[in-house]
Amino acid sequence: MALWKRKSAKGTKGEGRPIDKVTPAGMLIAVGIVYGDLGTSPIYAPKALMLAQGGRLDRFQILGSLSLVFWFMLLVVTIKYVWTVMNADNDGEGGVFALFAAVRRHWKHAAAFAMVGAAAFLADSVFTPAVSITSAVEGLASIPAIGGSVYWSEELAVMIAIAIIVLLFLSQHAGTNRLGTFFGPVMTIWFLFLAVIGVMNIVTRDWTVFEALDPTVGVRFLFSDENKAGVALMGSVFLALTGAEALYADMGHVGRGNIRASWPLVNLTLICSYFGQGAWMLEGHRVGAGDPAPFFQIIPEQIRPFGVLLALTAGVIASQALISGAFTLTAAADGLGWLPRLNMRYPGVSKGQIYIPSACGVLAGLTVLVVLYFRSSSAMEAAYGLALTIAMLMITVLLFEFLWRVEGKRLGALVSCVLFGLIELLFLSASVFKFMEGGYITVIIWGVLFGVFHICSRGSLLEASDRGHVHADDLSHILAASMADKRRDLVADNLVYLTADPSVKEVEKDVAASMVHHRGHAYWIVTLVQSERPFGRRWKAVSFGPSLHRVIISLGYKEPQFYLRQYMDAIMADMLSRGEIARIEPQWPKLANRNERLGIGSIRYVLMHRVVSPESSLPDSDRTLLRSYQWIKRMISRPVEWFGLETNDPIVDTVPIWSGGDGSMAMERIGASPVGEGGGRQRR
Repeated sequence: MALWKRKSAKGTKGEGRPIDKVTPAGMLIAVGIVYGDLGTSPIYAPKALMLAQGGRLDRFQILGSLSLVFWFMLLVVTIKYVWTVMNADNDGEGGVFALFAAVRRHWKHAAAFAMVGAAAFLADSVFTPAVSITSAVEGLASIPAIGGSVYWSEELAVMIAIAIIVLLFLSQHAGTNRLGTFFGPVMTIWFLFLAVIGVMNIVTRDWTVFEALDPTVGVRFLFSDENKAGVALMGSVFLALTGAEALYADMGHVGRGNIRASWPLVNLTLICSYFGQGAWMLEGHRVGAGDPAPFFQIIPEQIRPFGVLLALTAGVIASQALISGAFTLTAAADGLGWLPRLNMRYPGVSKGQIYIPSACGVLAGLTVLVVLYFRSSSAMEAAYGLALTIAMLMITVLLFEFLWRVEGKRLGALVSCVLFGLIELLFLSASVFKFMEGGYITVIIWGVLFGVFHICSRGSLLEASDRGHVHADDLSHILAASMADKRRDLVADNLVYLTADPSVKEVEKDVAASMVHHRGHAYWIVTLVQSERPFGRRWKAVSFGPSLHRVIISLGYKEPQFYLRQYMDAIMADMLSRGEIARIEPQWPKLANRNERLGIGSIRYVLMHRVVSPESSLPDSDRTLLRSYQWIKRMISRPVEWFGLETNDPIVDTVPIWSGGDGSMAMERIGASPVGEGGGRQRR
């Protein structure tokens, strides 16, 4: 028989989720979560624009640079992300995996582009904390009492930045639920501060900075001889757009309506800050690589310490948002089979609060190494933009397929995606010019992450392709006969086998052999699959006789797999209440646990640990890839942690794969005596 159950899928359209609903509280949350990266760009982007022209700009260079920032922010952030991409939601969720989940049934090559985009986003998660926090720490030098001290140095700034980064990552295990309530108010104060300081400088210095609103000024400057950086200038312009992808990625957390309602206000504060710094530049100021950013220099000295502290707080919040996004993306990659099963924790009160120890350790280590290698925010900027450009370009490709194949809006797909693609290719070409200045670090990190995704995806397929199968009905008869053997001790009342094979009526031979070797009252074969929806828990159970049950659990790609035991307890209890499985009375009632008192019986889980046989018949390339995949699995996590089974005393069966056949090996015997000539000497 087949039985489907579905628990209400939190956050789906089926429940009427108001993703377009606008509330003051929702807008406050959006300001705190979504705009952290975009909101810290005014700290370092104007300095990068000045350094691109040699540190000092004339009027045409200043107005041209500001014009490019204003109009590309309109094109990329407002038109692309806020008004176009955010319409391509998957049950209210956004991001590269939401798009991939929506188009993968329609386009077989979607996985490759999603892998590239996901790897680029994770690389960005390394650089965002490094750039945001380091640039804010460097602002301490703008305070005369600190910057003028004999104790202040670049080394001290690096040490302070690393200390803050380490503390930030060490706090991840506790979750950010309580801390997150402060993000909205703090970031609101930050954006108001940006606007007030910007307007003050425009009013007191030079109103003519608004001439930069003319789009022809930016275009003429970009292609003029006065642009000393050439096309590479667009890499500095792009720094003002970093964080635009977060609007789409976090859409499921705060709602599309709240982002669209809050963006005009946030955008206005950012423009005020950029133009306020532009008015300061028009006075002829010069900036060197080691000088404080213009952002700090335009703040009056009396309140500059407050501004530096606020900037540092905003940098930490922006970093936290990227780290949380990296955990969510890593969990989704895990569910797709692009990573080995990871040890995940849920420290918060909501399922969105994910903590992945291995991912946290890798991100922390890479971020600290980036700070140590580049030593200043201006040096990091060459590597920073490349990862984001790649991530945005992949979103554009997947968006085209979504509009073309899923929505059927072919004209809209062509117009919008060609426009966005050309813009992002322009940014990408600018980043390529800075490859040797640090962009290669991004390529290395991105390449390693993409390689891990590819190895795990291909390796899991290779691992599954060499397994023979036996029909479930035949296995049921075999188990019935083997259970009659009283010589074998009972391992547990219920033995639960975890497998990635989605077949319902066929059972892998090594799983079947393990069942015969381990005696129990009932055997369960369980597969967890990832659905295309973000939330929802569904299951299907098919019974083959009284002792063999096949269960497939379908989880949304944001549902935790860590709670497998709770899922199975609920499934067994439901089937027992319906009379689909027999009640098992506990042998020792006073020592029985909850499941045994309910009549389910004791439960033990069995994990199949498959290793490549030494005599494998695989080609060398596939053998190397498969062993690399298994090495990655051993390095990242222990199998018992994948599904939260550390306290369940699971059984781990090691079996060979790709053994190369059962043919006999030719052997030559030496020193053998002929039969009858002493070979069979008898004892007297």
